[in-house]
Amino acid sequence: MKNTYLIILILLIPSFVIASEKVKEKRIAKYIMENIQKDYLDCYSFYKVAAESFKKAGKEKSVVSGLENSADVSLKYNYDLGEIMGLNPKVMAEMTKDKVSEFVKLANKDFSSLAQTYGLMCKGLVENPEQRTRYWENKGAKIIK
Repeated sequence: MKNTYLIILILLIPSFVIASEKVKEKRIAKYIMENIQKDYLDCYSFYKVAAESFKKAGKEKSVVSGLENSADVSLKYNYDLGEIMGLNPKVMAEMTKDKVSEFVKLANKDFSSLAQTYGLMCKGLVENPEQRTRYWENKGAKIIK
């Protein structure tokens, strides 16, 4: 009788491990999506504020246009991911408005610090989103057990 229980237990252990791994994978995938969506929101806000700042400073139209295009790309992906995650469009619009206001305040205090914090990360996100996805995947794998 003990042998039967032992055999059943041994046969079930791989199922428990596989189920546990699938749960972990889902949690990591959710973590990645939430953080990438937040990154796109941050980058939209950064590009929007930067474009407006450069426009007021009389910078070249091509620079301003490039920033505005990057803002548009970031906003599109922000909303696409939010939709996949089931976020309400009105909630996303309010989040976007709040984040832009936050970045305007940060830019008014210290634009160079804002640019240093978000410039390269946002450039990388827009030009190579897979790299940022790997970043969040690696971070998620470390903290999600």
